[in-house]
Amino acid sequence: MLERYSNRVANSLESDAELNLDLPLNLPAYPPRRDRIRTVPDLRQGLLEVLNLRHCQLIPLIAERNSSLGKVMPPSRQMVYEIQLISRLNHCRQTLRETQTEPELIQQVDALFQVKQDNIEAALWNGLFTSEAMERNFSRSEPPLPLIEDDGFSQTRQAFILFNRIAALNSTIQQQPTWTEPDYLNQLEPHYQALTTLRYGSRWLRSIYLLTHTLNHTANLIEQRLRQRPLCYNQQATPKARIVKNVFNKYYAAELQPYMAKIDRDGRQWLALNQQLLQHFTVIPEPMQRYQRLALSTEAPFWQRYIEARNRHTQAWQRLLKQCNLMPSAS
Repeated sequence: MLERYSNRVANSLESDAELNLDLPLNLPAYPPRRDRIRTVPDLRQGLLEVLNLRHCQLIPLIAERNSSLGKVMPPSRQMVYEIQLISRLNHCRQTLRETQTEPELIQQVDALFQVKQDNIEAALWNGLFTSEAMERNFSRSEPPLPLIEDDGFSQTRQAFILFNRIAALNSTIQQQPTWTEPDYLNQLEPHYQALTTLRYGSRWLRSIYLLTHTLNHTANLIEQRLRQRPLCYNQQATPKARIVKNVFNKYYAAELQPYMAKIDRDGRQWLALNQQLLQHFTVIPEPMQRYQRLALSTEAPFWQRYIEARNRHTQAWQRLLKQCNLMPSAS
């Protein structure tokens, strides 16, 4: 679609400058996992030494974590484990205080809870940002979003809304003495799978890059023609000008513009959800901060280059069509 549009414009303006979209994505690589991960102390052995925590209903949970499968849990499952563990520790310490028994056990539980509370933010971060699902959404090798069929935005949006709810648990755990373990923890995997399969973010980034290049290339065609000689004189439309206007209507207004509108609208939501997710964390690894500045914001250079190309393209068409008194009506 992009090639057809730009090349039709070139033909109508008697230019042989064809659009080349065989380009590498000009965007920094998503930071490798080693640069995204945050350290979380592993207390599995320490907890096993206090098996009298049967009061806390922790033994089955700890046993699952120490099983052969538990030791190779993906980041998402490790995060769920940490949430369940701190939730049940908190409930246990509240219960023990109410019964006013076993002061030594209360001290043990309080100490373990404090360690987990101090590290829950890092555990939530790792569960979200070191997952394969998140990484796939910033790959530089995916194709652009499709023209017509489902592009995966709706499912991606739902996943990020849920991820934001998870990230918000950090402030809940830090600030509220009592809270309820979320009922959606066992519903996370389909959302991770959706991100892994659909890879909306990666495809959106590719679409924006190709749109930016196409708009700049086409604007350059129009600007070159305007510098060489007018398309019309005295605002009198010529047959050649009407051909150009037909190309505008058929290939820009009917095809490219609706695609751009959807990419713009959905992309702004996707960026906002990413920004919101990061804002839940007080500590963000520096490589992720850098990536955020370059790509994950409407202030980022990647997005700003697209906006500049879009405005340049619009202004070029306005100059050309005004010269021929062929500007579209307000309707």
